[in-house]
Amino acid sequence: MEEKKTKKHYVRNTLLIALAVILFLTAVRNAINNYNRERYMGHGFDYMNGYSSTDFTGYMVHDGEKLNLLDHEASFRIEREEDMPVLDGAEACYPLYSAIAKSVYVNIGEIEKTAYDEAQRRYKSNDFSDPEQTDIYLKNGKYVRFTNTVMAYSDLISSRNDIVFGARPSAEQKAEASRLIEQIETQPIGKEAFVFFVEEDNPVESLSADQIRAIYHGDITNWKEVGGKDQEIVAFQRPENSGSQTVMKMFMGDVSLKEPKTFEYESAMGGTIKRVAEYSNEQGALGYTFRYFLTGLQQESRVKILKIDGIAPDNESIRNGSYPVTVDVVAAVLASNEKESVRNLMAFLLSDDGQELVERNGYVPLPDRTAGRRIENEISSDYESWKGTDADGEWEFRLYPQPEDYYSRTAVLLQGERTVKGQVGTWINDDGSESNTFCGFSAAFEVPVTIGADELIFGSPLYNESETVLPDEGTVFHRE
Repeated sequence: MEEKKTKKHYVRNTLLIALAVILFLTAVRNAINNYNRERYMGHGFDYMNGYSSTDFTGYMVHDGEKLNLLDHEASFRIEREEDMPVLDGAEACYPLYSAIAKSVYVNIGEIEKTAYDEAQRRYKSNDFSDPEQTDIYLKNGKYVRFTNTVMAYSDLISSRNDIVFGARPSAEQKAEASRLIEQIETQPIGKEAFVFFVEEDNPVESLSADQIRAIYHGDITNWKEVGGKDQEIVAFQRPENSGSQTVMKMFMGDVSLKEPKTFEYESAMGGTIKRVAEYSNEQGALGYTFRYFLTGLQQESRVKILKIDGIAPDNESIRNGSYPVTVDVVAAVLASNEKESVRNLMAFLLSDDGQELVERNGYVPLPDRTAGRRIENEISSDYESWKGTDADGEWEFRLYPQPEDYYSRTAVLLQGERTVKGQVGTWINDDGSESNTFCGFSAAFEVPVTIGADELIFGSPLYNESETVLPDEGTVFHRE
């Protein structure tokens, strides 16, 4: 009997020890995760509904005491609210395009405050009945929005904003635009320096462009190899498709980037999230960003900006292009956007007043305003064409090839000057047969289409909340 009790106590004690070890290891793991999250999350994204690492109080159009405005009325003004282009862009550009809107859009402060207050009231009351109101709240504005470079370009491509301010689009963003049969058109509006920075006590003052590429490729790993201390180089990168990461890839050229430093943390919804580690001012650290982040928004403390090839990024070296990584600040639109106010605002950005706003808000004005616009991506001419006629006249339906890793095909419906873009998805029915539907990208509709070898027939819309003009039910299209 005594032997059984001893054995029972042994098993219980073993289980208690195992449980204690598990709890201890879990606590250690959580502590490490919290430490890494605090250390490598950068400045966090505590502002503007989780999009901004900067407190932009004072930079908004309705509380713009920090905005650097013109000392006279702008040469171009937009009076009607319905004509005001929707603006979005990179974090470093928010003060600039906010100042532009404040100078050009009549009563924009009152308009934005009224719209945002109402959207916030609805959101806080769990009233999501109006998607536009939810959008205004989550994207921090009605006409002067702020998300970030990634979201701003995504919304541009989907026609949910009009102008994006920041760096040129990434290769992935260009590919997405091409897939959706859109072209991104960029116009330089100012000059900026892409800078590399280190701890303020790092003895290295300058690196060559080739040395930086070698560091980020992984060939140079110790500061002593470039005239510094015998210390490992901790080369931080930025998240994919961010403006700074896009420029970094351009800077690297044909030299590939090594795998970025990452960290893991537990999400509030459960599960482990892996992220690119943001710059942390630790021993041996090297980071990169746009100059305005450091000199204008003062995002990092106790750091110094390195010279590249012996040249410091000051206004003169940026203006004359002698600084090796001088980049364009661009305003990006869709080439298909023909709104008169959008084109007029783009022209204003190159005017004397527009360039003065660029300079007042931390960037170098263009030394040459005739640089012109650039189409960033091409649209495929490889598509199937179908034509049909209903009571309103002839339609053309273009069906593009299905990209790899996508379950739908992009389609464009044309009639005269009318263009409707969407995607055709294929669904497998319970009996094994296939059905197809045509859904709008930026318009809320879904209509079944029957696709045969030589004929394509439009059905009755399943819904059409956007009241998009579509071919009549039963309209037959023939393959060209």
